[in-house]
Amino acid sequence: MFKQWALLVLLVQLIDKSVAVVRFENLKYELNKDYMHGNIFIKSQNDKYSFGADVELAKKVEGSVIITPHLQHLIKGEYHTMVNIDLDTCKVDPSMSENPIVRTIAKESTKFINFSLMCPYNPGRYLLNDFTLDSESPLLKLIPNGKYKMHLKANHYPTPDSAPIMLFMYSIDFELFAAAS
Repeated sequence: MFKQWALLVLLVQLIDKSVAVVRFENLKYELNKDYMHGNIFIKSQNDKYSFGADVELAKKVEGSVIITPHLQHLIKGEYHTMVNIDLDTCKVDPSMSENPIVRTIAKESTKFINFSLMCPYNPGRYLLNDFTLDSESPLLKLIPNGKYKMHLKANHYPTPDSAPIMLFMYSIDFELFAAAS
């Protein structure tokens, strides 16, 4: 069954260069109900997978917001960490990160979002519309084909001395496939 599915993906890629070359699965998430409500989800349509979110932020978030992406790649049966850093989005724009993977993901994501990656985050509706990777994505030049685990958490520090308040966290598995040339 998997070989048939992989062959179908390859055939679709040969026909349409903009087809997604990523498959998302196993999404788990938690939102801090004191700050936000909504959904984070995976969509699959005609073998094109996308990742999205529709979240309503109830109150202003400022001070420090530390985003911690943790990306792991499966190599020979073991997951190896590629990225595990803390980014204060109130001090540094993630699209200007020193880490090339974080910087590229941030730049790519701006095509799919209706909000700034930097704080403050004002009350309102925050959308991530159908994030996917196609054969033209610059991210595919930085990370090889294979299976991955991504875990991302966001903690809010209203003041420098305050304890962290978890805003949200999610984990998702994904697989990258060779893009049609």
